[in-house]
Amino acid sequence: MTELRFSYVNIEHGGRTEAGYSSYSGDGGPYDFGRVTGMFHDGDWPDILVIGEGDRYELNGMEGAYEAAAALRQAGGPAYVPHPCSLPREWGMFAPVIYVDPQKVVVRRFYSHRLPDFASRNRNLLLFTLPGRTDPIRIVATHGDIYSGDTRLADARRFDRLADPAIPCAILGDWNTVPSGPHFEPTDMNTPGVHNPRGINYRVKWEGGARQAGPYIYDTRALDALVGWWNPDKRTREGGVGFHHTAELAQDYTPTQIERPNGRQCLAIDGILLNDPLRDAYVPGSYRVHDWRDPGDPDSDHKRISVTVNV
Repeated sequence: MTELRFSYVNIEHGGRTEAGYSSYSGDGGPYDFGRVTGMFHDGDWPDILVIGEGDRYELNGMEGAYEAAAALRQAGGPAYVPHPCSLPREWGMFAPVIYVDPQKVVVRRFYSHRLPDFASRNRNLLLFTLPGRTDPIRIVATHGDIYSGDTRLADARRFDRLADPAIPCAILGDWNTVPSGPHFEPTDMNTPGVHNPRGINYRVKWEGGARQAGPYIYDTRALDALVGWWNPDKRTREGGVGFHHTAELAQDYTPTQIERPNGRQCLAIDGILLNDPLRDAYVPGSYRVHDWRDPGDPDSDHKRISVTVNV
C-alpha cells in the first residue's frame, strides 16, 4: 500500500496582481508567486496538487504554469510537472492546473482540451498509476460556474461515470456551492443586508416569478447529484451517483472562503470528492483545511485543503 497526498488550492488569479481594470474583465498585473508558495508555508507538500484559477498559466509557452512550478520547487516542494486544464464553455483564462510529482506517480493519460480528439466528457481528466503498478487511478480538476446553479448541475452530472468503483477517482475543485445539510448550507440567505442581488442570483435555486423576491433557497443540486441529498429525517444522505465529500468523511466543515466585510457566512466551497474505492482508502484524520501564512494578509481568498489516501 502507498499513501498519496492530494491537495487543492484556489489561489486568486494564480497570484496575478490587479492593474487597472478588474481581473474579471481585463488583464491583470504581473504574477506574485510568493502568494503561490505562501499557501504551502507549512511544508505539507502533496503528491498531486490542483491550483485553481491558473490565470493565463497556459499562455506564452505555459510560462505561468512552469514559473509557479519553479517557485514551488525553490520553496522546498517537489519538481512538479504542470498539466493545464480548461473550463466548460471557456468562460475564462483562469482554469485549474494539475501539478504532479513524477517521483510519486506515473501519468498514463491526460485529456488536454488542446488535443484534436478532445471530448468534453474527459475534460481535465488525468489517469495515473503508481511506480511498479498497473492499476489506474483517476484525478479530475473542476471549477463550479459562478453564475448559475443550473450550469453547475449540468457540469457536475458529467462526472457520473467517474463514480464507477472499477477505477478509483478523486475530483478536486472550487465548486462554488456546497452539498445540502445543516453542516454545509448557509443560514443567512434571507438575512437583510447580507447579500446583494448578484450575490443572491448565483447562490439561489432559480424559481422565477414572485419567488425572485424570496425567501431564498440555497442551490445545492450540483453536489447533491454527486454525493446525495441530505435527508433531515434520517440524518443521512440518499441518492447521488457514488461520490463522498472528504469534509463529511472527516466531520470537519471548516469554511474555505475568506471572511467577507459585510459578515456574509463563509462556506466550505472547496472540496475533494472520492468515489467508493478511494473513500475506503481514506486515511482517517488526514483531511485538513490549511490556514494562511498570515491571516491578517491572506495570500488568497481561499484556504487550501488536503487529504491522504492509502492505495
